[in-house]
Amino acid sequence: MAGRIPDQFIDELLARTDLTDVVASRISLKKTGQNYSALCPFHNEKSPSFSLNPNKQFYYCFGCGAGGNAISFVMEHDHLDFVDAIEALAKDAGMEVPREQGAPDRYEQNAELLKRLSESSQFYQQQLTQHPDKKKATDYLSKDRGLSGQIAKVFGIGYAPPGWDNLLKKIGTRAESQEQLLLGGMLIEKKDQPGHYYDRFRDRIIFPIRDSRGRVIAFGGRAFGDEKPKYLNSPETPVFQKSQELYGLFEAKQNTPVLDQIIVVEGYMDVIVLAQHGITNAVATLGTSVNNQHIRKLFKLVSKVVLCFDGDKAGRAAAIRGLEASLPVMQDEKQVRFLFLPEGEDPDSLVRKEGKDAFHRRLEDASSLSHVLFDHARNQVTLGDEEGEAQFARNAMEMITQIPKELTFRSVLIRQLSDQSGIDSETLGNTVFKTRRQHTPTEGHEAEPPQQIQHYDGDTPDLSHYDYEPSHGHYDDLHHYTDHAGPATQPKTQGSFKKPFSKKPFSKGKFYNDEPALPPAAPSLSRIKQASLCLLLHPHIAHEIELPDPIINQANEELQVFCKIWRYFEKHPNKNTGHLLGETTDKIIIDSIYALLNHKDAITKQKITNAQQEVLDTVLALEKNLGLNSSIARLKSKGNESIKDNSSKQELRNLMDLIRQKKS
Repeated sequence: MAGRIPDQFIDELLARTDLTDVVASRISLKKTGQNYSALCPFHNEKSPSFSLNPNKQFYYCFGCGAGGNAISFVMEHDHLDFVDAIEALAKDAGMEVPREQGAPDRYEQNAELLKRLSESSQFYQQQLTQHPDKKKATDYLSKDRGLSGQIAKVFGIGYAPPGWDNLLKKIGTRAESQEQLLLGGMLIEKKDQPGHYYDRFRDRIIFPIRDSRGRVIAFGGRAFGDEKPKYLNSPETPVFQKSQELYGLFEAKQNTPVLDQIIVVEGYMDVIVLAQHGITNAVATLGTSVNNQHIRKLFKLVSKVVLCFDGDKAGRAAAIRGLEASLPVMQDEKQVRFLFLPEGEDPDSLVRKEGKDAFHRRLEDASSLSHVLFDHARNQVTLGDEEGEAQFARNAMEMITQIPKELTFRSVLIRQLSDQSGIDSETLGNTVFKTRRQHTPTEGHEAEPPQQIQHYDGDTPDLSHYDYEPSHGHYDDLHHYTDHAGPATQPKTQGSFKKPFSKKPFSKGKFYNDEPALPPAAPSLSRIKQASLCLLLHPHIAHEIELPDPIINQANEELQVFCKIWRYFEKHPNKNTGHLLGETTDKIIIDSIYALLNHKDAITKQKITNAQQEVLDTVLALEKNLGLNSSIARLKSKGNESIKDNSSKQELRNLMDLIRQKKS
């Protein structure tokens, strides 16, 4: 059904849902006074730090900072998006989810297509157990590939028997059904007979490809012998874009109790064999190299991504593509690591040979992103003298500057490069700026030149250099997995930097297409967000704080969130964050609160004793910024020639003092 879910329904659903029942059905709770405690399901721990307050219908983990209500718990624990979590809770409560009028999404627009694809999957699974030639398929799966019937069922593996029209006769009995099957890539139109079709998949093992909600959106077909192509995939359709999907992601979410990392491997069979050996958190790309969208999608689910490659030359080249894809979307508190397998081995063969525990040990020893980055930068250098060291530093900085500027991780890499190259960090930054000006940078990631402070010496300076606006980050959308690709493309590097990895992609035999760049990853908490977090964790301080109207009336989104949190607690001094979440219907506020409570800084802010002073300092800084911008605007409107009287000159001097404080 199209349209958004009404806020009223969400309020009613939360009112009729007992958080204690929701959590107790998923983890073991222990009564501790008026609250319940448990081992947190969102991070590994030995002593309980997860607390649930049944009166406030709110949970919080003092170990990792996770917190929220029934909806957020189901989202995090069951790895669902916002809408799916609402639907799951509504089903348990016996409620039907209403929708307001609105434009349907691409899945709702193609409901009939998804139905035909689901029916196709069921047909192929039936053929695996019922077709007269089924032994050919079952022997291949069990004897040649060593798969159990149980794992085949988990992944919905099927069989497309020989013949040109098996699926067509079963599913495409009507013209409308044939149109949908053709649209979904299941049929191919005969060139010499328009309007007549035949099956795309014939005499192959079939692997259904599911989206993150478990809907069948495409298929992969594997030949039994040396037939070409060995793997045949569905073409792109209205519900399937191969560069955005990952095989096995739905199964990983369903079958991994604590999904804290995901392994990206090469093919379907690697994913399935690893799962059969108890490693259920593997996924595979679908005929494309690992790209920005894949990494960003995985970062929304886990904090650690391990890219697994063969140890040969092609695997090394694919690793560099994975490195390049990861840099622009890196986030603090997220990791990308690289596992290189022994020559001639793939995950399928290696886990059979060594077993689950040995494979896990390899995962623990996987190379860090920084190791691969510096190793690759060094491999591009042939000279062993100072000139070679300078080239190594330039190569490394070319990659480091693709990381969002606001990340601590970027600063750490620059410091490491400084240690390795003997070049101080400031010089590295200045040199890279000149180098990166020669090509088109990734949008939003261009290095900036250092700003010089101009001192007031009695003459009237050019005020255009001192326009000041505080930088504000944006909250990530916590409810949707859709990634929005920006118009910019990946930067093209110079000279020999590109040559070593311009031939072989991550998936063997497939042509590599450059993916569009994505927006920068979410930054660390700004000062305003830190103040908001202080209010959420220490709501009683709001009554002792006053916000002037000029701050309240600002249009900036994160400042509005801060003001709304303050206003609620100032008005209700005896209420806490649980009440705020329960009574708020504004989706932006709810998303923002969850993002703050789940941030790493929440643990620190929970323990501080000077929360009130921190918020007051932030308010004072905001007032100074507003005064600074107002003075700049007023003096610029007068023009340089008109700043002659003593009052204007004094205002200018005060302005310059403020600017120097800001730059110091």
